[in-house]
Amino acid sequence: MSFAVWLVIFIYKGHGSDYCLSPPGNIFHLRFNSEMLVLCGRENILREWYSLDTKRTDIDYFATWNSKKGIVEMVQKSLYERRNNLQGLAMKSVVVKDSLFFHMQDDKFGGIFGNIFCELCATLNFSLNIVSEVDEYGSRNLNDNTWSGAIGEIYSGRADISLSEFSMTSARLNVVDFSFPIIISKNSFFLREPNIFAVKWSTYFQTFTYPVWITIFLILIAASILLIFLKMKIGTDRDLIHLGSDICFEVWGIFCQQGLEDFPRRTSLKVAYYTMFLFVTVLSAAYSASLTSFLTSNIHVKPFSSLETFVKDGTYKYFVYRGSNEFDLFVNSESPLKNKLMKLKFKKDKLPTSLLDAFNMICENPKLTMYIDEKAKDQLSSKLPCDIISVKEGGIQSLSIILSKHSAFTGIINFWLQKFFHNGMVNRLKDTTYKNKLKRPVQEHIPVSIFFVVSLISFILISIAFSVCILFIEKYVHSRKMKKQSVVNFTRRLNHPNIMMNERKV
Repeated sequence: MSFAVWLVIFIYKGHGSDYCLSPPGNIFHLRFNSEMLVLCGRENILREWYSLDTKRTDIDYFATWNSKKGIVEMVQKSLYERRNNLQGLAMKSVVVKDSLFFHMQDDKFGGIFGNIFCELCATLNFSLNIVSEVDEYGSRNLNDNTWSGAIGEIYSGRADISLSEFSMTSARLNVVDFSFPIIISKNSFFLREPNIFAVKWSTYFQTFTYPVWITIFLILIAASILLIFLKMKIGTDRDLIHLGSDICFEVWGIFCQQGLEDFPRRTSLKVAYYTMFLFVTVLSAAYSASLTSFLTSNIHVKPFSSLETFVKDGTYKYFVYRGSNEFDLFVNSESPLKNKLMKLKFKKDKLPTSLLDAFNMICENPKLTMYIDEKAKDQLSSKLPCDIISVKEGGIQSLSIILSKHSAFTGIINFWLQKFFHNGMVNRLKDTTYKNKLKRPVQEHIPVSIFFVVSLISFILISIAFSVCILFIEKYVHSRKMKKQSVVNFTRRLNHPNIMMNERKV
């Protein structure tokens, strides 16, 4: 009776009971969301019939109907604005024990979903009778087509509504009704933060953009060419090759903030060198400030950046906590990566039943990742046993209330949820809840660890070792030349006796 709008006209013949004004029970099997207009005999009043508890018929005035003028007076409110009183109806409810957005303490509801249910109960005058508490949200058993967890309780008829949050999938949508989305979040992979912050070698070149680096090197080349030209014009006893190498070493020394061995006397060269020193000083200050910012910020080297790179890496296992939406996500996925993803899935019998247990598993095993929405992680930010980093996968997830399939109360709950969104009540409840959840002690700044600059230290050590090697090579070459020169001199003295006699006289 809820899939159409009905107009029923009672015609009296002078006998029988008055079914129109006093219907016995629920003779039309109406429901709360049924839309039926009734006209009794020759009356000019249209009444609407519906049933709140399916055992009696509820009657409300709707309009005045004139046979000549048609509808002359009608109630102005919409359907669920008129039917805004559930008359203390008690709905059978199921709760997920470790729900992130709903909790109950001393018979009082808490969390975003708990606060919204309190507002709904006060507005619509109904109550919630919790008939069961389950460990998981619910997943489908493909063998016998049954459901576990809270969805199983509603699918079997043991409960009418769940007070916890649920994300929508096509499989779930076939067995339960979903309300208007209350929370929208993005899905991400979560893994334990590496104990050592690895700084990539490219970090030292990321302080400037590529166009800036190219411009700097072009300026240095142009400055070297200009200095060669000036010294050739002034006059020098050095050939072009040796002059060019000397100028290159001078420019590189200035770039590394080294002084000159002999400062020139010519004014043109003084201006050129002074300009270069000034340019390098400003450049060095800018580079040092930017590099310090890079090194002192938490730079996480993520092992993968997307679903494709996660599969390509192949060294990580992913899991979700049992009975969640993500539990069936990759199983029923049509992604071309499905077969590879299934090989990386954690064993089903070892999956945790709560999100906190799941994060504990991540903290214990650095090769485990969990796929979950970001809002869920935010709810436990103050309870996490270790530091967690995320890799955004890009999927969008919405969290809603679920009711029994084709429930008569889905429409009215959606109607008032949208009103709560429009008047700002839901946003206010979210802000209040998140402020209480995310209050964390102010963290003091910690000193920069040696691991932040390990690559820079390695570069310096390698440079020192390379310089020492060159020094030994130079000393070796120099000693060989000296020995060779002494042998040549001695041979010359042997071949020229006059030289030896002159030396003896001297």
